[in-house]
Amino acid sequence: MPGEGALPTVGSPAMSVLTLGPDLVVPVDHVVGQCVAVLGIRGSGKSNTAGVLFEELLAAHYPLSIVDIDGEYFGLKERHEVLVLGGGDHADVELTPVTAAEVAELSLREGVPVVLDVSDLVGAEREALLLDYLSRLWALAGRLRTPYMIGIEECHEFIPQGVRTRMKEVVVRIALRGRKRGLGTVIISQRSAKVEKDVLTQAGMLFLHRVVHEADMRVYGELLPWGKAEVKEVVTGLRVGECVYIAGAEARRVAIRLRNTFHGGYTPAFHPVESPKLRLVRGRLLEALARNPLPPAQDEVPAVGDLALSEARTRETMEGEEAVSELPEPVALRVERLLRRLERLPPLERRVVAFLAAREPRAYTVHELAAWIDCPEALLRAEPPHAALELGLIACERLSRGPTYRGTVRPYVEEAFAPFAGALGPSGLHGLAHHLRRRLADLAPAARDLTYTS
Repeated sequence: MPGEGALPTVGSPAMSVLTLGPDLVVPVDHVVGQCVAVLGIRGSGKSNTAGVLFEELLAAHYPLSIVDIDGEYFGLKERHEVLVLGGGDHADVELTPVTAAEVAELSLREGVPVVLDVSDLVGAEREALLLDYLSRLWALAGRLRTPYMIGIEECHEFIPQGVRTRMKEVVVRIALRGRKRGLGTVIISQRSAKVEKDVLTQAGMLFLHRVVHEADMRVYGELLPWGKAEVKEVVTGLRVGECVYIAGAEARRVAIRLRNTFHGGYTPAFHPVESPKLRLVRGRLLEALARNPLPPAQDEVPAVGDLALSEARTRETMEGEEAVSELPEPVALRVERLLRRLERLPPLERRVVAFLAAREPRAYTVHELAAWIDCPEALLRAEPPHAALELGLIACERLSRGPTYRGTVRPYVEEAFAPFAGALGPSGLHGLAHHLRRRLADLAPAARDLTYTS
């Protein structure tokens, strides 16, 4: 009998199945690397099903991260040791670009379950943090190859049908190709017609709750091996908490048990709702945090002068520079080749790269970026940084407020230098990313040295 804090392996005899309902028991090994879809209208029991899945995975000591859009999964701490990363009252760690990146690595390396509460974030800020977090998991999973699940609420916001974004590329890659790296996904949505169909049609396990919209019903018709009339009859007859369970050739109507932990997404009512008693971070989570201390949260410091960094970023960069002062020869050669390519870029493009890299993963519209780097907005629109985008050091997304740019040095380093991770010493790729940001800043010309032609 393992002592308190011991971590049984996924699929151990003590925890080999997920008990999801009175007539639905799933071997935990059947979930490894799967894309699981939970669909249904609001009030159909969809969120309860997702919560039950996460409860069972936690009971099986299956490491996971849950992207929590509405701040409703903190209640898992009522019975399970879970690290909540966010800005709400129930967070254990404040959510910042630095802590998000560090927690992603901690979660996968140490098997620490994480609820990533982004309910206080909107728009580009949320996209940038989630993109960095998921990209970090993807890159690290390529080396560790350990079973790990990623839950994403309201996934139609991140993998919308017919729209292409950087976030969608990352999530779809994890959902469709994560199996080889041990990554599985639980995608949850109330509008199946708005979710990328390639993901739904290739999901290995689905929980289809009641829908009423004709477009959603058509999607169900494509997923279920029944005739159109039978699909509509069965789906419209589903009661709250019931769904059609699909796994391989199996498709049957089942009932999902109620959650054992507090559901933070309950519908407000006139009677009071008692707050649950939540477990504190202790045991194996405390040990993992002790082995991998997170950086203290820093308030963003306003930039002063050309490409000035905040005090926190400067300190991190200096530490990273010191940690990789003697790069292994193959790494040093590769870095120098990259910098020589960048030196041949136009001065304005070098300045854009350096600015965005220094503030990664924060995103800027063209208007904001032009103001920060002191260049005509019309010029930046007419001559976007195509070469830097192709190199992968920055990224551009077309959002509702227009083209938005951000730095992607860390994901670039994790992909391009993954084979050298072991040779880089204790700081690893994290230190190399800081080193590269420092070198990029040295390449950037000052605003007074830029010349523009009409």
